[in-house]
Formats: sequence, structure tokens, C-alpha cells
Amino acid sequence: MMTVSRGKWMLCAPALVVAGQLPGAIHVAHAQSTHGASLPPVVVESPAPRAPRRPVRATSSAPRAVAMSQPRPAAASVAPKETARGPVRGIVAHRTGTGSKTDSSIMETPQSITVVTREQMTTQGARSVAEALRYEPGVVAETRVGDRFDNVFIRGFGGFGANANYLHFWDGLRLPRGVSYAMPSVDPYLLERVEILRGPASVLYGQNNLGGMVNLISKIPSATPQGEVFTRFGDHNRIEGGFDVSGPITQDGQLLYRLIGLGRKADTDVNYTTTEREFIAPMITWRPTADTTFTVRAVHDRDPSTYQPNWLPALGTLQINANGQIPRNFFAGHPDYNGYSRTQDSIAYEFEHHFDETWTVRQNFRYMNLSSDFKALSVTGFGAGSTCGAGTTANVCIGRSSTHYIENLQAAAIDNQAEAKFATGWLQHTVLAGVDFQKSSSDATFGNGTTTYVNYLNPNYGTIAAPTLTTQTLQEREQTGVYLQDQIRLGKLAAVIGLRNDWANATSDTRAIATGVYTNRSHPSDSATTWRTGLTYLFDNGFAPYVSYATSFEPTIGTDYTGTAFVPTTGQQYEAGVKYQPNGFNGFFMLSLYDITQNNVLTLDTAHLYAAYPACTQSGVNCQIQQGQVRSKGIEFSAKLTPIPGLDIIAAAAHNDIEITRSTQVVSGISVQGKAPVGAPANTASLWADYTIQSGKMAGFGFGGGVRYVGESFGDNINSMAMIVPAYILADAMLHYDLNGLSPQLKGWKLALNVTNLFDKTYVSACASATQCFYGNGRSTMGTIRYQW
Repeated sequence: MMTVSRGKWMLCAPALVVAGQLPGAIHVAHAQSTHGASLPPVVVESPAPRAPRRPVRATSSAPRAVAMSQPRPAAASVAPKETARGPVRGIVAHRTGTGSKTDSSIMETPQSITVVTREQMTTQGARSVAEALRYEPGVVAETRVGDRFDNVFIRGFGGFGANANYLHFWDGLRLPRGVSYAMPSVDPYLLERVEILRGPASVLYGQNNLGGMVNLISKIPSATPQGEVFTRFGDHNRIEGGFDVSGPITQDGQLLYRLIGLGRKADTDVNYTTTEREFIAPMITWRPTADTTFTVRAVHDRDPSTYQPNWLPALGTLQINANGQIPRNFFAGHPDYNGYSRTQDSIAYEFEHHFDETWTVRQNFRYMNLSSDFKALSVTGFGAGSTCGAGTTANVCIGRSSTHYIENLQAAAIDNQAEAKFATGWLQHTVLAGVDFQKSSSDATFGNGTTTYVNYLNPNYGTIAAPTLTTQTLQEREQTGVYLQDQIRLGKLAAVIGLRNDWANATSDTRAIATGVYTNRSHPSDSATTWRTGLTYLFDNGFAPYVSYATSFEPTIGTDYTGTAFVPTTGQQYEAGVKYQPNGFNGFFMLSLYDITQNNVLTLDTAHLYAAYPACTQSGVNCQIQQGQVRSKGIEFSAKLTPIPGLDIIAAAAHNDIEITRSTQVVSGISVQGKAPVGAPANTASLWADYTIQSGKMAGFGFGGGVRYVGESFGDNINSMAMIVPAYILADAMLHYDLNGLSPQLKGWKLALNVTNLFDKTYVSACASATQCFYGNGRSTMGTIRYQW
């Protein structure tokens, strides 16, 4: 039966409409199937007439209109329409802008995409973006724990140090990076959602990691007054507090605001280490008409100290040391020397204007200024026992080299878009054309000191002198891209095709401060064309199989033994899969298979002696050539669902077979060709469940938890048996209580308790070499008191 009311179609039948068959958004209401079971029918918004391009009062037939004259009463029976940038009710998202730069259905995007919603981050108690990614398929985000940098492995592509795959995008604009340690960090409390797009994304975003991208989506001002304050406390002397308030500034609703602030301080698992953060983020949205939106967002973030424990030798962590294992809380640095402080300021705006039903233009911009001061003692291996004092046992005296880096980074990015929606015969088009530009400039001054030693069984840190700053590196990066994309619908068939060309330039000059003599110079200039295409078929039963092909590129700074600049790494991916959106409950399932090939990969040049080739000598021991190739094949499964009221389930599993398929590098007489890259586990899996009691005296009380499995990985380039990092399983648990169920007078008050690594398992999360292994986090317990209105 179909009834029509106030510009909407109400479908009351057991067969529900698949997303995208009729225009508009799907809303859930109560209904009865022909079998008597309670099923949610669908309310599909019909095409609405355009609101006049002047201040008017919003109506239900004009979704973009803003209440200009009087506050609009909230509709109690219909949930707010989900958008790609807006909040999601629960853990299941249905729309995204990351995969297409348009507000699109995830079902219609022919590539693997998952979304971590605000509610999921809050429920799981995520303190960093890396922690928010723990339950996502194909992603390993805590190979090296801490809150200093968020680096990830996606489909096996990642790395450590300068080769690490750091978080990529913030509101669709690339996050810049400095020479070494000037890396931005975005707190999850600022975010509405975190979106993971797997596989190449160069067609829309330019240079990018081949394994995929993480796009951080900010909270935005709300037209409805709302807010919260919270305090959090826990082990390691953790204390934290924050607030998030939003609403209209003017009675006509043209001006909206949001103000977010947070402060935290805590000790950590490792002795003499702390983490501190304080930020304030004001935002204002101006909506002069129903068709124009302009949002300005500023963030001032100061991190007086951050936590990322130094690496440790494999002997005593990964391997058994006859003298005793290195304690997890052992501090390999110096209490009066080690530290990392960062100050990060950014201002951004997002502009959107709808000319009519066909044309929309957007412009997104962000400027960032970041300064960092890094001082550390980095482990080099074991020294002779005598270096730690007479009578010291061998293999307990750890050598450490001192480093001091002072960096400044300035960066700007802008993305200009024009979108057109129109029909040609039976074909419905959403065409997007754009030009984006990004530029960064970084200045790093640094120096290295002499090696010192410490006994990990009986540390005596003594005194240490800071090294002299001897070297300066000036680095600039610039990229311009032009792209065109067409999303096409023909009945139940959805297609996408995109094309892009990029021009990338970079300079990297390193000189000795005392003499001014340049020791390394690299000025690559590159141009690349990338493209993608994909098909999705939307069946009535909720299944949507898809296939896609995409290419990518990523510029590489450096030179080979002749001094010739490296060309960009390039890659391609074939992907096929199926997505499923059930009719009977809110859920989203995805199964994907992929095959990725990466070319022009840097590999160690063992054919040329450093002494005979000045360019290799100047670049140090890592003289490299571009003769490498890496291939990654795998399968991923993801499920997020709310099968009954109050129950949320998240499940993920992935198998990744990544191999160095071409390389000239030989280590200890063994070729690395045919080996797996360092740190990339072949298998991961996770399961999370959370249930909230819906009625009775305990209504509002919830409990849940999860299990995370990370398979074994290799800790050296030749995949030796001694450097296999064992698989590990971690358990998490949580309790929460919405006190409104206890008493109406307590409405808005919520309590939560989160415990990660419930059984306090000591494990090695990854190794980058025989002298670079990382312990994972121990048990963490946090209690939260939150008041919302």
C-alpha cells in the first residue's frame, strides 16, 4: 500500500525500497509486514521544490532551508536526514563524501568504505584516531602505540619512521607533514566521524598512499541548541575534561556557532613519560539563504608533552634474553632530556552555494602552522657490559644516540568544486569538476650527539648534554590537480568514472650550519595522470555487488647514486565485492576482494659502493634505487548492525597477502624479493558488541566489550624466524549508564567505564628491525561522567 502525505511517499509493504531507487533519504518508522512481524517501512523524501534564494522559513518540503523567521518545531516521528558531513544516529552510516566528494550512498560507491561514527568513538572511549580504528577491517593502527603520531597500515601498506603511513586527510584536505617530526595530530573529540577509503584515491585527492586513506570529518555547528560537558579519570593519574556546545546565534537561524574545548594530562605505561593536550576550537556557520552556507573553523592545539615510547632491542622483548626481559615500563631515554612538544594552529572554511537544482559550487580551504621540538635518546643496540660499569652482564647495557630536532611547518590547501546534476535520456548524472592546490614549507634544524649507555635492569641515567644543532633541511612541496568525475545512474545500475592530472614539485636542501655547504639536494618535478572506473548493481533485496579499477601515484623525495631525482611511485588496484543493506533492521555488511600492485618502490642499492658515488655518500647508508615492486592481495569483511533496539554489533576480518615481488636488495646473503614487508600482519579480526537495556528499572544501563586479533608479522626484511612477531589477542570491556532511566531528574547525566587490554597482556605490537621493537599498551581503565543537554 502506498500513501502520499506532505510531499513524501509512505511505503507500507514487506518489500522495502533499496537506497537510490527513488530520490531522497530513507527513514525508519513503525510498520506491520504481511506475516505479522514488526518491520520498519520506509519514508522516502520526494523531490522537493527549491526554496527561494532569500531568507524564508524552512518547511518539510525544502530540506536545505534553515528556519529564518521562527524556530521550526522538531518532527517527533521522522529522524533527521543523514548527510555525508552530518551526525549519524548509532553506529551504522549510510552516506559518505570521501569516496566521491559528493554526498553519496555508500552502497553506490564501488570501493571499500567504512565509517567510524561519533557514537562508536564515544562508546569505545577512543582517545586518539588510531584507537578509533581498532575495529575496522584491513587497518592496523597501533603497530607503534602512543598519541604523538597516528600512523596506520592499510591493506599492508604502511611502514615506520620516514616511511610511515601517517593519517591523511582532514575534511577532504590533505594533512601536511614536515621533514621529520613536524606531524599534525587531530583529537577525536573534534570529529563527527572517521571514514576509511581503501585502495587508491589519487583521482580525487592527488598524491596518496596506495593502501587507502583516512578522512577525518569535523563536527559542525548545529541549528538546534545542544551541548555537553564531561570529565574523565583513570589509571596513570589521568585527568581530563572537555565541553562541546552549539546552537543558533541569531533568532532567524542565519548564524550558528559551535565551541569545543578539551584539556588532559596523564602519565603512561613507561616511566618518566607523560602526555598533555589542551585545545580550543571555535566555529561559526553563516546561512544567509537556504542555498548558501559558509562555515569557518579555527583550532588552537598545544601539546606540552606527547607519548610515544622509544623502540627497544628484539633481544629482551621479542626474543628471550637470558639476563631477563626488558620491563614494559623501562624508559630507554633520559628523564631530563627526552620530550616532544607541539603547537598546532589552523583556520579553515567551507563554502557551498546552490544556484538551482542543477548547479552547486563549493570551496574548501585550510591554513596550518605547526612548530615542534623533539629530543630523544634512540636505542642503537647493545654495548659491551663494561660501558655500563664494571661487572655488568653482557646484553643488558643498551646504547642510545641523542637527537634534537626543531621544526616549523606552514601549509595551505584549497579545493574548488563545481557539481552538476542532470539527465541525458535514461541516464542520471552527477558530474563533479574540480581544481585543488596544496603547498607546504618546512624548516628543520637538528643535530646528533654521542652514544651513551644504560643498564635496563638497574638504570642509572646520570647526566647528559644536548647535542649541537649542526644541520638544516629546508623542504617545500607543491601540488596542483585538475579532476573530472561522472556518477551515472541507469535504473538499478550505478557507474562512476573519474580522471585527474597532477603537477607536483618539491625541493629538499640539506646543509651544514657551520659551513653552509649543501650535503644533499633534491628538486623533483613530476606530472601524473590517474583514473578510475566502477560499476554497482542495486538489487531490491538489499545486495549490491560492485567492481572497480583505480590507479594512483605518490611523489618521492630523494636521489639515486647518480644524483638523479626519484620518480613517483605508481600503482593500480582491481577490486570486487558485495555490499548488503538489510531490509528488516539497521545494518551494513561488506565483503571485498582486491589486488594491488605498486611500482617504482625504493629498494637498497647494493650494486654501488658509497665511497665511489658521492650522491650515495651524501645520503648516508640508505643509498637507494627505484627497482622495487610490491603486490598486495586480500579479502576483507565488515559488518555494523543494530539487529534489535539497544544492541550494536561490529565485526571485521581481513586476510592480506603482501609480497615484495621485485627488488635487488640483498641482506646477509638473502634476497628480500619474495618476502613480506616489515610490520604488515597477514590476518586481523575483531568483534564488538554493546547492549543497552530498553525498559524496566535498569533501563539505560548498558554493557559490552570486544576482542581484537592481530596476526603475526615480520620484524626484518628477510623474514627470519627469529624476527617473527607473534600474533596477539586483546580484550576490551565497557559499562555505561544513562541515568535518565533511573530518574527523570537525572536526565542528561551519563556514566561510563572503559577498560582496554582487559587482562593486561604484555606483547610486542611490531618490530621494524632487530634494534627497533615496540611494546603494546598495557591495561587502561577510564571512568567518564558526562552531562548532555
